[in-house]
Order: sequence, then C-alpha cells, then structure tokens
Amino acid sequence: MSAPVAASLAVRLRSDVDEVAGVLAARIAAADSAYTESGPITEEELREACRANLTEIIHALAGDEPNLQPAYAVGRLKAERGVPISSLLHAFRLGGRLIWEQLTDLADGPSDPELLDLVARQWDLIDTYSDAAVQSYRDTESLLVHSDAQARYRLIRTLFDDHADSPIRPFTAMRTLGIPEDGVFVVVMIVPPEAGAALPVGLDVALRDTGALPVWDGQVDVHVGLLRTASIRESDRSVDRLGELVDGRIGVSTAFTNPARIPAALAEARLAARSIVPGVDRLVRYGSDPTAHLLATVPEAGASMARQILGPVLTLPAPERDDLLSVLSAWYECAGAAADVADRLHCHRNTVRYRLRKVRDLTGRDVTDPIASAELFLALRGAELLGLTR
Repeated sequence: MSAPVAASLAVRLRSDVDEVAGVLAARIAAADSAYTESGPITEEELREACRANLTEIIHALAGDEPNLQPAYAVGRLKAERGVPISSLLHAFRLGGRLIWEQLTDLADGPSDPELLDLVARQWDLIDTYSDAAVQSYRDTESLLVHSDAQARYRLIRTLFDDHADSPIRPFTAMRTLGIPEDGVFVVVMIVPPEAGAALPVGLDVALRDTGALPVWDGQVDVHVGLLRTASIRESDRSVDRLGELVDGRIGVSTAFTNPARIPAALAEARLAARSIVPGVDRLVRYGSDPTAHLLATVPEAGASMARQILGPVLTLPAPERDDLLSVLSAWYECAGAAADVADRLHCHRNTVRYRLRKVRDLTGRDVTDPIASAELFLALRGAELLGLTR
C-alpha cells in the first residue's frame, strides 16, 4: 500500500477513535472476567487506556514514530491493580482485531490489495505495544513485590522491637501478618556456623507440621524467629524439631502467652544462644544452664575470672593445656569418678590423677576442696564459653 493511502486510512480511523475505544473496552470487559463492575479496573480507566493506545497505534500506522508511553502506562496500571498478565495480552489482541475490522470497513473489504501491506505493519505495532506493556507490567510487579517484602520486613522487625512506649504496636503487627494473638509463643535465636548462612530449605514446612507458625527476622549474622503454637506440647515439639534440622547455636526463650513479652523473650533467646560454646551445634533453652547464662551476661568479668584462676594453665603450650583442661572438664562431667574419667579419655587412672595434681600445682586449687573446685568449674566454663581455650 502506498504511504498516502495508508495515511489516509489511518487519519479516517483516528477521527473515530473515541467510538472505537468504547467498542474495544466493551469487548475486553465481555471477554475477560478480570474486568467486572467490582473489578480492579474501572470502566472509565479501561476506556481511557484503550483510547490512548489506539490513538498512538493509529498514528504509527500513518507513519509517525511509535509513542510507547500509553503501553507503559497500561502495563503499570494493570500490574498495580493485580490484573493477570494474560488479560493484558488478550486486550492487545482484541485491539488488533478491532483495528483490522475498522480498516477493512474503510477500505473495500479484507481482499482489498491496498490492505495487504498494511496488515503486517499493524500486527508488528500490536506486538511492539504489547511487548512494551508486558515489560512495564513485569517491572512494576517486581517493584511491588520488593515493596511488599520491605513492608513485611518492617512489620516483623516491629514484633521484636522494644515497645515500652507503645505496647499496642506488636499486636497490630501480628494482626497484619496474620499471626493469632492467642496461643503459646517462644522466641528463638539461631547463630549459624557461618555468618550469613540461610536457614534450611523446607524448615517452615517442617515446623508447620508440628503445629507451629514461624516468622523469621533474618539479621546480619543471626536468625531471630517467633514460633506460635496452640499448646505447650506443640511448642516443645516444634523446638525439638528445630534443633534436629538446624545447625549452629540455638537459643530458645521460655514459653509465654502474652505477645507483649516478645522483646523480653528475645533477650532470653539471645542470652541462651550466647551460653553455648562457639563452634558447638547445640540448642539451649533459657534457664536450663544458669552458670553459662551468668557468664554470658557479664563476659568481661567471666573472662577476667577465668584468666585469674586458670591463667597458668591457659598459657601452657597447646597440647599440654588441652590435656589438663580435658581432664578437668571430664572430672566434672563424670562427677569426680577417676575411673570414669579414665574411660572417657582412654587413659590410665594414674594419668588422670597426675594431671589433676598438675592443675592443683599451677592454680593453687584442688578439685577435692569444695570452694576451690567451684572456682575451677566456673573458670573452666568461662574459658570454654568465651573462647579462651582455643
């Protein structure tokens, strides 16, 4: 088709664009259940989107440079309103068919040779505009997902913040996140073996199978979680399952029923996690190891005490230091039974006694003396917990 003829048809079609847009909007609404009276796109918005895109496509058919802004706009609008991308593409196909019908009416019918060249150009433009709309849709969808994720992140962080000045905020966050306000709760803190390590795939599914509803706040080097269950039994089961599936140091708060206690429970979980020797995969519930909790609460004092009492042992060459610390640790674990210590360490009882005498000579404290033995025990726990034995 010659350029003048194509331009002439496009100009004639452009003069009727408002009427054509109304027809197209009606066809789209009738053909797709995404467009209803109560749907996300109003009739006026749909008609305006049709008019804007039809106008620019017709201009391009007349030889103008394509203006894709209406396509970007309709893609953005439908993504924001949650209209499926399939509906977006279907609308452009209906628009292409309607333009073709209008052109054949203005010409001498579909067999008019003047239309043969124009048809390819028309569908090329439909592809161009629909591609632009789809790209805008996906870009907008990505931004919305990111925005939703950020909003959820802020809500979760709100759960664990101190709300002494606004006690209602955690309840508001829970309702928004869909977490029931009744039930039994625990807060957990997971320190993974490697900083930044993700939680195991399928962990949430496994926890839900125990009756728990988990919510996670992934921080720089730890994972903080709130587990909501319907009963203490389910809570215990979910915590046990967590310990089976997750590597690292896991601190667990005491169970509670008032969500206002979440910040206090977080402090308990953090202290419980700090009560575990670094590098050891273990789950500790708050209150189960008071000695370690005390040392973790005042680590500077604990380290000072450990160095003061065990300093001569800690400064020995590593092999000798480890032998003495191992026998001292086993002595407490075996309730002071030298034969059991020897079995555990695969050595002779005389070796056990010799090493304990060496500890006595270096520290001035004998494990058979109750006060001295208590001091040695606290110093040993402090040295292990605070990394002084490595």
